[in-house]
Amino acid sequence: MAFHTGIGFSQKLNTKEAAIEAAEQAKLLLQQKKVDLAVVFSTIHYSSQEFLVLIKDILGTNQIVGCSTAGILTSNLIATRGISVVALTSDDVHFAIGCIDNITSQDLRMAGNSLAKNVTEHYGQHRRQAFVFFSDGVLTDSSVILKGIQDVFGNAFPIIGAGSCDDFHFKQSHQFCREKTMNNGACGFLIGGHTTIGLGTRHGWKPLGKPRFVDRVEHNVIKTIDGKPAASIYQEYFGEKANNLRSTRLGQMSILYPLGIYLPGEDEYLLRNAVSILADGSIVCQGEIPREAEVHIMLSNKESCIQATMDAAMQAQNNLKGTEPKLVIIFESLARHKLLGRAAFQEIKAIKEVFGYTAPLIGIYTYGEICPTRSLEDIDKMHVQNESITILALG
Repeated sequence: MAFHTGIGFSQKLNTKEAAIEAAEQAKLLLQQKKVDLAVVFSTIHYSSQEFLVLIKDILGTNQIVGCSTAGILTSNLIATRGISVVALTSDDVHFAIGCIDNITSQDLRMAGNSLAKNVTEHYGQHRRQAFVFFSDGVLTDSSVILKGIQDVFGNAFPIIGAGSCDDFHFKQSHQFCREKTMNNGACGFLIGGHTTIGLGTRHGWKPLGKPRFVDRVEHNVIKTIDGKPAASIYQEYFGEKANNLRSTRLGQMSILYPLGIYLPGEDEYLLRNAVSILADGSIVCQGEIPREAEVHIMLSNKESCIQATMDAAMQAQNNLKGTEPKLVIIFESLARHKLLGRAAFQEIKAIKEVFGYTAPLIGIYTYGEICPTRSLEDIDKMHVQNESITILALG
């Protein structure tokens, strides 16, 4: 089975120069005449209207999907500026792409449904293996879009997702599909045929203090916890410092101390960042909250984060069942980079130890990650997760 991968990356300051260098590197390393799929990631410093056309011309394909990010992870470095191009081709592996724009102007579940149908329309009758999508990370509740996608693919089908981001500005992130740039859309690719999928996800946060219970919740807005305004859970621990959540869209306290939702039967808590606190003390979260959920403030450290990365990589490697990884893609919460600081590259080293030092590797920092929290043999739910690392390996 021939599955070829070429990864190009450039940090040149000029958009044209960076796009040309990244695309030509990818084409050279691919060593094939045709390109079936190109996945493009870019930091917010470049004009996507300009680089998408250049990448299409160099690779000879308009089968391009991707998104903006605050940082690109490669085998050698973590870059807060750059463009990466991943070129894929295979006679045995099949791809199809699609997108949907202006998702907030419509019912979000129907938007997810339309995205999945748009992709499957061009896929044919090949065996489906997984769907990977990128949505506007500024949305406060992408879990509704996920439900719409599941309406088409089914609840037990592997869906991996990432929220495009703009380095905590929370103003405008971008999604790319063919030559089109969106800032309120979603795009993705379906992969199938003769390939093996490896998935792993972990976060490494632990519960702090006694359990509390959500009394009132509306989708992603927690109204009350233990009969009190939801924000009191932070105020009881941190006092006046909790006001930081009001003063910024995503305060430092929310990064270091997210909320953890206990899910029976799962290996880890479901993490939710507190996006903001409303005037009545309600907490707006990045993702849906189950009713009557047990909730904790969560705590982590650098060692726990790096160990979680190693665990996620091993989980993905085990899913490959001995197949050599042809590509490893990392979707990692930007909040983890803020916590790890200079130690962030230790995660890349841990991943390379698991998959081998020659495995093609690329990754991005994201606003929210979507992945099944259990093994591929025991998928029953996909979750929108915060502060996690998700690893997708293609064999």
